[in-house]
Amino acid sequence: MADTLNYKCPNCSAGLTFDSKSQKMKCEYCGSTYSLDELDKIAEQEEEVKEVKGDHWEGFEPEQWQSDEKSNMAVWSCPSCGAEILAEKTTGATVCPYCDNPMIMPEQFVDSYRPDYIIPFQKSKKEAVEALKKHYEGKSLLPKVFKDQNHLEEIKAVYVPFWLFDLDAAGRFRYEATRNRFWEDSDYRYTETKFYHVVRSGSMKFEKIPVDGSKAIDDTTMEAIEPYDYKDLTEFNFSYLSGYMADKYDQEPDALTERVYERMERSVKDSFERTVHGYATVTPKQEKVTVTGKGKVRYALFPVWFLNTKWNGKNYSFAMNGQTGHLIGDLPMAKDLAVKYWFKRHIPLTIAATAVVTALRLLGVI
Repeated sequence: MADTLNYKCPNCSAGLTFDSKSQKMKCEYCGSTYSLDELDKIAEQEEEVKEVKGDHWEGFEPEQWQSDEKSNMAVWSCPSCGAEILAEKTTGATVCPYCDNPMIMPEQFVDSYRPDYIIPFQKSKKEAVEALKKHYEGKSLLPKVFKDQNHLEEIKAVYVPFWLFDLDAAGRFRYEATRNRFWEDSDYRYTETKFYHVVRSGSMKFEKIPVDGSKAIDDTTMEAIEPYDYKDLTEFNFSYLSGYMADKYDQEPDALTERVYERMERSVKDSFERTVHGYATVTPKQEKVTVTGKGKVRYALFPVWFLNTKWNGKNYSFAMNGQTGHLIGDLPMAKDLAVKYWFKRHIPLTIAATAVVTALRLLGVI
């Protein structure tokens, strides 16, 4: 049985959770709050090691799991109620489903990279729900019954593992650009087009390019809720995980090199192309981006709220940046409203076109 870490209130012994508002550990039962330094001092004084041993019943064989099953799961003991919790091996923190006690699994961070940084949650569960409701507003094609009958199936706060990459890049670009000049006289209209050969080259320095290190989490979703404000990036401490779920990476930096380079190249190309202005058209003809020197990588945990809802037998998922509150997700579309919207935009044009054709036929033109 793996050990778990639990922060208990020194006043009433209830579980402590990290409060995103006060940025302190808070007891939901007695209302006491503690700074991380205060808890560290108390923990040093009250540290205990517990070892539990027991006999097995006859016929009970503990080694019945298949090797592939064992490699993806772990069993944890809740330090509050003693329940055994089955979780994926990438789970670094969770909440006991029986007593709501916050649980941290420090063993998950052993024999792996210890997070260098963490951005603590700034947005609460209430704010995540309010953000979802606001996301519904102004959606003219959203079925009204979806808002009225929609109920959240699941909402969870998760620290998602991210790798932060530093690297230097150099680029050389060649563009074909044009400028036009127009004038006219009493007889003709004139257009003069001039062609230009534009070259750009230079270097760029990138710091902390974020790439999520979890296979289970959609990469596009994680990029869509960016950016994170690094002003809140702080040194990792287990205390921040209390009351939240946390995943451990299952993709190491080398496996993510291609994604890092794609993000870097896209940024370099956009940055250089923005310097070519004052032309009617700009067409890239040659683009070359290279990485110079050896990069650096660090490990961080970023806050994300995941919200799932179900309507008409279909699941709808949303993700919210736990620091900035930026929320993304797909919504259903009412077919009847979509048809009305289409007719509103296209039918007047169709009627007008029909009227023109009818008039031309009456005049004998067609």
